[in-house]
This record gives sequence, C-alpha cells and structure tokens, in this order.
Amino acid sequence: KIVAGDEFHSQVVLNFGALAPLKELLSDSQERIRKKACWVILNISAGNIRQIQAVVDADVVPGLLRILREEEGLDIKGKAAWAISNIAHGTKDHSLHLVEQGALPLLCDLLTHQIDQGHLQAALNGIHEMLKAGALEAQDQRRNGFEGRALNRCVQIIEDCGGVEKIED
Repeated sequence: KIVAGDEFHSQVVLNFGALAPLKELLSDSQERIRKKACWVILNISAGNIRQIQAVVDADVVPGLLRILREEEGLDIKGKAAWAISNIAHGTKDHSLHLVEQGALPLLCDLLTHQIDQGHLQAALNGIHEMLKAGALEAQDQRRNGFEGRALNRCVQIIEDCGGVEKIED
C-alpha cells in the first residue's frame, strides 16, 4: 500500500523501475494479481504530470484497455477505468493518446454494467477529459487553418460506439 501515500511515495516506486513488472502483471493468470497491478497503476497515475507520463511511457495503457475489454469482473474493470481516468487528467496529449489507443468506446461500454458509483464516476470523468482534449485539439486545428477537419473527433467516436445512449442511460 506504499503507493497509496502521496506523490513522493509513488516517485520512489517509479525510481525503482516498478512499471515494467506491473505491465507484465496486468497479464498474469490470476485475476487478483491483475487487480492489484491495476490498483498500483491507478495510484501512480493519480500523481503529477511526470508520473502520468512515466505510466504512458511504460506502455501500460494497452494492458489496462485489454482488462476493460476482456475481463469479466467489474471490480478489476473499475480499477482499470480509474487508472485510465487518472491518465486522462494529465495533459491534452495524455488524453489524446488514450483516444488513439481506443479508450473511449471501452469506457462507454463500461457504463452499461452494474458498477459502483465510484467506478461509474471514473469512467464518466475519463470520457469528459477526453472530450475536453478533443475540443482543444479541434480549436488548435481551427487556429492553424484546418477548417474542414476542425471537429472534435471524440464526439464522433462516442456517437459511433453508441456512447450517447449509454451516457444518457
């Protein structure tokens, strides 16, 4: 539970190179191990921008998204959603990285499950952060003269996966 402390404790764990083994543990054969790995990653990703960047650089996002896509257990899916949401709260680039990796439809799908309020809020927060990043991206495109392509791509992704209905339900 050392990473449940503060950014300093998370940084110590990062300094010891914990993300590479955690990435591997996301694919462990035992669900409880995968769940603990998600829990550690979600706590690290709740840190500062450099810590979020370290999580992204360690390439753990595909493992978190695989858990959202394939796992049966809602608790582990919820922990993965929290980690994704924490990463989305980093920078615009962090959020757009998640969009490019396919996080939006998976978070929208999670809304259709009977998950607890905390996990539901994490999924909604992650979706919100990605929508904001998409709006900033479109604004930057308009500023740079890309009028025809200056749409928030996140809105289209959410519409395409039936996310609007899932959010409304």
